[in-house]
Amino acid sequence: MVTKRQRSIIVLAVLIVLFFLYAIPHQYQLRNTFSYITRPIWDTAFVPDQVLRHVWADGVEVSDNICELHDWKRRDSVPQVFDGVLFSTELDLLELRWNELDPVVDKFFLVESNYTFTGLPKSSVFLEHKDEARFARFSHKLVHHIMPPPTPGTEPFTYENAHRDAMTQIINENGGRSSDHTTLVIMADVDELPSAQTIHLLKGCEGWGDRIHLSLRSFLYSFEWELVTPSWRAALQKWGPGQYYGHSPRKGQEVSALADSGWHCSFCFRTIHEFSLKMTGYSHADRVGGDDGLLDPKWIQNTICKGGDIFNMLPEAYSYKDMYALTHLEPLKGVTGLPRYLVDNWRRFNYLLPGGCKREQ
Repeated sequence: MVTKRQRSIIVLAVLIVLFFLYAIPHQYQLRNTFSYITRPIWDTAFVPDQVLRHVWADGVEVSDNICELHDWKRRDSVPQVFDGVLFSTELDLLELRWNELDPVVDKFFLVESNYTFTGLPKSSVFLEHKDEARFARFSHKLVHHIMPPPTPGTEPFTYENAHRDAMTQIINENGGRSSDHTTLVIMADVDELPSAQTIHLLKGCEGWGDRIHLSLRSFLYSFEWELVTPSWRAALQKWGPGQYYGHSPRKGQEVSALADSGWHCSFCFRTIHEFSLKMTGYSHADRVGGDDGLLDPKWIQNTICKGGDIFNMLPEAYSYKDMYALTHLEPLKGVTGLPRYLVDNWRRFNYLLPGGCKREQ
């Protein structure tokens, strides 16, 4: 006859076995649960030292008046503007970006590889599509660079930084230092899209310093799900000797961000395949945590339509108020102030609009 003590030992042993059976493929999720649920207690968000007001309306042009409204002054000469992106698969976002920024950008720079940051082979997506009419019209102002493959064992962030080194070099080689007037470089990921109006304002006015970050409205999967805090790592940099194409604030320097400067649309892909490629291929691929279920197309599709977390993780929030808000997103019924090209071509980009959550395979 099994005693009460023996039953307790058996139950405890079963629970331990079940825990380890779960923990082995879900180590990242378990660490995340503990780390993120306690983050508001032990951590604080790194935020800009100041957020600058940004006022604009349709039909407004850059003038002494509008520069003074922002505590700046009108430039004597108009600088050239470069836009550089590290590219993986985001053809639609790239098309939206270039059409939005074409009126205010002098050169586009694109760096890509036929390997992901984690070393997985993939096609050189833009190279395969660059001759299509939607991209060929920008070829006269495009500098396209293909990265060599990573050496075996290269860490994801190391390979990502190699892309940034290459971007820095080709900007310098293509007029970043040689112009008689100021060169401004947009340093932002493909899904971090400044508005043309923002760049028009910043190239027409001076007084904002050598570097200004761009506070972008943050969206997840499409413009249906807006996040509670803006994204601000994208920046506009006055280029010169010693400058580097980065994606983070400079340590020891005051960080200023211009409010409402555009849009950050994270994981805004047309196809389920692009979601799984991103999940396994970018520098945070360890978030998959060995759980193949997270790559199940049904899981991905259902998560998109619910506005949930694609990695089944708690959000990276620095207050419990934000954590609650990020886990209870409410779908937008409408959103105004989007890129004009998106609205003009809404039939092609309907999946990015409220109510268009269904994705292609």
